[in-house]
Order: sequence, then structure tokens, then C-alpha cells
Amino acid sequence: METDHLCIGGGPAGVFAALTAAANGKRCMILEHNKQLGRKLRITGKGRCNLTNNCDRDTLLANIPANGKFLYSALSRCTPQDVMAYFEGLGVPLKTERGNRVFPVSDRAEDIVQALQKAVQRAGIPVVHGDAAHLILEQGRCLGVRTADGREFRAGTTL
Repeated sequence: METDHLCIGGGPAGVFAALTAAANGKRCMILEHNKQLGRKLRITGKGRCNLTNNCDRDTLLANIPANGKFLYSALSRCTPQDVMAYFEGLGVPLKTERGNRVFPVSDRAEDIVQALQKAVQRAGIPVVHGDAAHLILEQGRCLGVRTADGREFRAGTTL
């Protein structure tokens, strides 16, 4: 199967990358080794999913242990408020608690996972289950992946 973008991993980063590419008119596919997307996301924040902190970029950076300056560029392009608006746009009401921590009103990480799964379905992004075993490299470029069971998936971009 060939696609424009192949996202290896169906966690929050892989799903968001696929959704962003699809929103920009690209054909995407997600390769996930678990039976369902967002498996680890379901247990974050003790099952409640602490999405972000409701503060400005500089406050967030100041509270990152060690040196969080490498995040400056990313947080300038996608602020905590952008993250909150994104999930509220997917239909997940949010609340801010002590320490400016943001959770779903339901206190269920599962609601975040379900919202992402529905967005993937609406975008028509296929999710293929399998273990990425080998990258397909040609002339220094990653052109796809071969799974443990021998299937090959090629893409213009592998994320």
C-alpha cells in the first residue's frame, strides 16, 4: 500500500501528525502495533489524561524540569491554548484544576482517545495493525517500513 504519509505509531503524536497531514490534503496511514490507538494515552494522568497546562508559553517553559528551551519553537507554534481549543473542537469539554493542569471534564482519558479515534475515522485515515520491523531506506531516504510479518508500506514521508 502506498500513501503520502506513513505514521509509525498510533499514539497522540502519530495520530495528530496523520490528522494534520490529512487536513492538508495528504493521503495518510497509521501503522500501530497495539490493537487500538492511544493505548498508553488511556493511562496518563492516572486515567484522567492531563492534556496540558492552562498558562502562557513562558510559564510552561519555566516549569519544565532541566532545560526546556528546546521546546520554545514548538510551543510558539502550538500553545497550550491551541491544544485546549483542538480537543474542545473535537467535542471534549475541558477543565482547569490546581496547578493549571487541564483534564477532560469527565476525568476520563478514554474520552480523549475516543475523540482522536473518531477524528481519524472521519478523515478516512486507515489504521493498519502490525509491528514495524525494518525501515525501507534508499539513497539515505526512508521510503517506508516492512512489518514483522513481511508486509511493506511505502510513503512519500515516514513520520
